[in-house]
Amino acid sequence: MDWISFLTRDVAIGSILGISAAALIICWRVGSFHPVNVRLLRFFIAKDEVEDPIIKKSLADQTALVSFRMTHGVKVQTLRDAQKLSKFSNRTNIPLDLIGRAGWAFNLKSLTLNPNRVPHGAWLALPAFFLLVLILATAGFSAVAASSKLLVSLKATDTWLWLSQDEARVFQPFGQRATINKSSCRNEQDEAEPKVGFHEDDRDILCEIWADPGLEKHFSKELPEQRITFLVAAAIFAWYAFMSFSLLREWIAQRELRDLLDEVAVPDLGSRSRLLERANDE
Repeated sequence: MDWISFLTRDVAIGSILGISAAALIICWRVGSFHPVNVRLLRFFIAKDEVEDPIIKKSLADQTALVSFRMTHGVKVQTLRDAQKLSKFSNRTNIPLDLIGRAGWAFNLKSLTLNPNRVPHGAWLALPAFFLLVLILATAGFSAVAASSKLLVSLKATDTWLWLSQDEARVFQPFGQRATINKSSCRNEQDEAEPKVGFHEDDRDILCEIWADPGLEKHFSKELPEQRITFLVAAAIFAWYAFMSFSLLREWIAQRELRDLLDEVAVPDLGSRSRLLERANDE
């Protein structure tokens, strides 16, 4: 009956988590719990059971509005605003997705872009820099979480190193890292000089640690805690990286939308001037 246990435990839990994550993403993107509320309502009240035509139309309009928000990422408040924005997009040949990415800089009521909310080109380097740093931090903490070595500090010498049950490696982000192996403890002859990054007393301290019979028990306790700690830190850095990416994406969209609106405004001004010239000639 292992397959029954697999279906009822692993598959069921995975499906619940996947559906919950999808529901949260949809609700966050549309800015409303309407999709979840409608799905829950369908368990008890079918769509055909709503007989009042006005209420039925209102529910249909709200569903259409949520679908518009989800598709284009534009937080319009009413269906009329969505229709107005669609006509504007069709007339100016500006993608609705670009308007959605521009965020709060575009006024959905007046269909205009606030120039004071469009950042200068030099400001784009700020979120780009943070994005790069946060991606590297996320990758680094994720790699540590996947490691089978403990990050420890020897109190007597203040040496930071990666410790396993048979090897110790100096903690440093870049370059070739020196190591001390457990097998070297069998050699009674002391090394003339310590390896680069190690203190002269580190070898003796590490040999005492490896000789401790409780080392394996200590590893089985501390290693899971270290993994959880670094996984949480990696998740936090990944979230901030996503926020930096979203900000960079929004600023780029705002600048692109401003350029497109300027291109649209120039022909409009030219056509207006030609109309005025014709009126004056007549």
